Amino acid sequence: MAQWALSSLLGFSVFWTLLSSYHAFPTGAPSAACENMLPLHTGTEPQPSPAPYEFLVNTPSFLNGQPIHVQILGSAYRGLLLEARTFGSPATLGSWQTPPNNTKLLECSGNPNGAVTHSNTNLKTRQTTYTWLPPDTNCPKVVIFEATVAQSHDIYWTNVKSKVIWRNAKATCGGGPFANTASGVVVLFCLLLNLLGCN
Repeated sequence: MAQWALSSLLGFSVFWTLLSSYHAFPTGAPSAACENMLPLHTGTEPQPSPAPYEFLVNTPSFLNGQPIHVQILGSAYRGLLLEARTFGSPATLGSWQTPPNNTKLLECSGNPNGAVTHSNTNLKTRQTTYTWLPPDTNCPKVVIFEATVAQSHDIYWTNVKSKVIWRNAKATCGGGPFANTASGVVVLFCLLLNLLGCN
């Protein structure tokens, strides 16, 4: 009887481990996570504490045709979903270039290179550099980099954001009709955020 109970317990443990691994997406975030950037980790919630991560971006402004290098500073992490967006829109912008080791590109917003995610659960460090290329047309006034960063299946932070990256005055990619109409509001909003010291 005791042997049967032990075998059942072992079988259940193996089943639960496999089920947890399946739901943790160890080979990368699914496209379904692109908009809200929440990992589909069963039975878990984002950490309520401030994220122990910040962005290091090699330039304060972007220019179409010129790549931007992005690093995530903080302790080593295993999971990642990284996107470029503008205020008020969940759509991804531009395209991520050849992903570094242990990561891969993810299609988001119909863009095959719209995001970067982990390709395995190997550790990624602050030396890991992601390269983003701004769009050739319809550039917004500002871009922010946004990430969900996971140290493990249960420990992850969402809403990790960079400082505002401004469109360079020399950029020729311009803004779409919405961007032109709302540009004054966006600029005022961004100025207010910068004055308040927000990212």
